[in-house]
Amino acid sequence: MSLLDMIAGEMLLVPGVEMKDHGDEEIELHVRGKSFAHIHSPDRIELRLPPDLKEVMISQGTVSRSPEVHDREGWVLLKLGPRPDLRRIMRILQQSYQFTSSTV
Repeated sequence: MSLLDMIAGEMLLVPGVEMKDHGDEEIELHVRGKSFAHIHSPDRIELRLPPDLKEVMISQGTVSRSPEVHDREGWVLLKLGPRPDLRRIMRILQQSYQFTSSTV
């Protein structure tokens, strides 16, 4: 089972999460029609975070800024690296889900 499959499987168990498949190595996760994560397997995930958490995670080096337009909308990049930590990824995706679901 690929990392993408594991992430998608876990997130689809969360109430209200829907998935849009964009081929073998890319999916979008939505809650109530609003996108909160784009998973570009195997190397990165783009996700939306609340401004305060976004800045903390950027300063810690956990995530990096998205290009300017997406950055203003709260999007960040989570690089997965050669040995991704599934628990850490799921924790950050849950934070993205919670933030996005509270804004729709």
